[in-house]
Amino acid sequence: MNKRLAGVSLLVLILLITGCATGKKAFTKGDYYAATLQAISRLRSNPTSKSARETLDQSYPYAIEYYEKQVDAAMALDDPFKYSKIVGYYERLNHLASEIERAPAARQIVPMPKTYFNELREARQQGAEERYKMGMDELNKKTRESSKAAYYHFVEAEKMVMGYKDTHELMQRAKYEATLKVLLQQIPVSGTDNEISSIFFYNQIMEELKKSSTTEFVRFISPDEMEMESIQPDQILEMHFQEFIVGQVHDKETIREVSKDSVVVGQVTLQDGTVLDAYNTVKAEVTSFRRELISNGVLDVQSIDTYTGQVVSQKKFPGQFIWFSEWGSFTGDERALSAEDEKLIKLKPVAPPSSQQLFIEFTKPIYYQVVPYLKQFYNQYK
Repeated sequence: MNKRLAGVSLLVLILLITGCATGKKAFTKGDYYAATLQAISRLRSNPTSKSARETLDQSYPYAIEYYEKQVDAAMALDDPFKYSKIVGYYERLNHLASEIERAPAARQIVPMPKTYFNELREARQQGAEERYKMGMDELNKKTRESSKAAYYHFVEAEKMVMGYKDTHELMQRAKYEATLKVLLQQIPVSGTDNEISSIFFYNQIMEELKKSSTTEFVRFISPDEMEMESIQPDQILEMHFQEFIVGQVHDKETIREVSKDSVVVGQVTLQDGTVLDAYNTVKAEVTSFRRELISNGVLDVQSIDTYTGQVVSQKKFPGQFIWFSEWGSFTGDERALSAEDEKLIKLKPVAPPSSQQLFIEFTKPIYYQVVPYLKQFYNQYK
C-alpha cells in the first residue's frame, strides 16, 4: 500500500513539474510572457511535447495582444515616463520573437513571429528625448540633489540612444554639480620630522578615501587639486593633532632577590670515606631595566560647510604607541637565576626608532578609526 502511495505521489510531482515547465501554470495565471518563454524552453529539450506546443500556440497571441494594448494605454496617458515603458514592452515582444526563431519546434507552431524593430527604434528616440528634457529641467534647478536626478536622466537617455544629442557632456556636467567636493586639508604639526610623518599619514587617508569612496557623488580633493582645477569645495575636512607627544622617555629599574634551593655547593667526606654532594640555597640579585618611549595624541577631525561656516561633523580619535627595550644584570650566584633571568641578562639596550617612525606607529590606531568613520559619514551623500 505504501509503495502504491509513493508511486502516486511521485507521478503527481512529475506532472506538476512538467506542467510548470511547459508554461501551463503561468498561462492560467495570465502571465503570457512567462508562459511563452517556458513553452519555448520546453520545446528545445522535448520538441514533441504536446503540452508545450499547445501552450505556445495559445500564449503567444495573447502576449502580443497584451503588450500592444499596454502600448496603446501608455500612449493615451500623460505619463512623463511613458516612452520608457513602451520601450520595455517592445523589447519583450522582440525577445519572444527572437526566442521562437531560435527554437525549430517553436517555429513549427509560429512560423512568422511578429517583430517591432521600427516601433522600438522610434520609441527609443522618444524615450531619449523624454529623459533628456527631464534631465535639463532638473539641471536648471541648480541644486545638488536636482543635478543628481539630472545625471540619472541623462544616463537613461544615453541607454535609449547612444550619443543622443549632447547627453554625454551634460552627464559629466550634472555629475560634477551633483558631487560633493571635500577639501582634505594638510595636517599642521610642529617639527620637521613630525611634519614628514604627518604628510605620510595624510597621504594614507587621502589614498584610502579616493580608492574606496562609498559613493560616486563625493570627491575628496587635495589643496593642489583644488588649485590646479579651480575647484570650489563644498566642505573642508580639517584634522589637527592635539596634545601629542612623540618619544617621551620612561626608565624603570627593578631590583629583586632570587634564590634556588637544593643546589650542589660542594662535597663532604664522611668518616667511612664516602664522598657525598653538599646542598645549600644559592642567592643572587637581579636588576632589570626597562626603557619606554611613549608616543600618543588625539586627532580632532571636523567637516566644515564652506558656504555657512557650520561644523557639520566633528569627532576626536585617540592613539598611542609604546616602544620598549628590556635588559638586565645580576650579582651573586648565577645558579640562582631562572631561565627567564638568564635571557634577560643576555639582552643589551636597543637603539630606539626614529621620531618619524614613532609618529607613524602612534597614528596607526587613529588611521583605523578615522577612515571607517569618514566613509560612514559621507555615505549619506550618495
